[in-house]
Amino acid sequence: MRPIVAATVVVVLAVSGCTKTDIDYAHQAPQNDGANADVAGTLHLRNAFLLGAADPASPAPSMALYGVLVNESGRPVRLERVTVDGGGAVQLAGPVTLPPDQPVGTGNRPIGTVSGVRGESVPMTFAFSEGKTMRVRVPVMLRAGHYTSLSPAPASTPPPS
Repeated sequence: MRPIVAATVVVVLAVSGCTKTDIDYAHQAPQNDGANADVAGTLHLRNAFLLGAADPASPAPSMALYGVLVNESGRPVRLERVTVDGGGAVQLAGPVTLPPDQPVGTGNRPIGTVSGVRGESVPMTFAFSEGKTMRVRVPVMLRAGHYTSLSPAPASTPPPS
C-alpha cells in the first residue's frame, strides 16, 4: 500500500508543479512572424516582414521593410539590393554592411521601403556582395497589435552598419 501512496504523491506533486497560471498568452508578442532564409550557411535573414496599413482593404502606397540580417562568414558582407519578384520597387534606408557575428536591422527602424506591391506576401530577392542571393516570400503585417509602435517608413539616417 505504501508504494501506491508514494507514487500518487509523486504524480500529484509533478502535475501541480508543472502548471503555471500567471502567463499572459493573449498579450505576448510571437517570437517570429516574418520570413526566414539562409544562404551558403553564413548569411541569415530573420523575421523579415512588410508593415502594411491598419486596414487591409486600403493597402499602403509604400510599406516599411523590416528584417534582421546576420553574417557568420568571418568578414564583412554588404546587402547590395533587394528586389521584388514580379514588379515593385525597394529603396534601402542606406548602405547596409553586415559585420561578422553582429545582427543588423534590430530595433524599431526598417531597413527599407517597398512600393508598388499588393497581397498578403511578396516574393523578394536579397542580393549580397560576392554574388550571393536569397529568395523569400515576405509577409505583409497589418499595423495592429504589437506592430503599431513600429515606424511606417525608414528614418532619414541609414541603419547601423
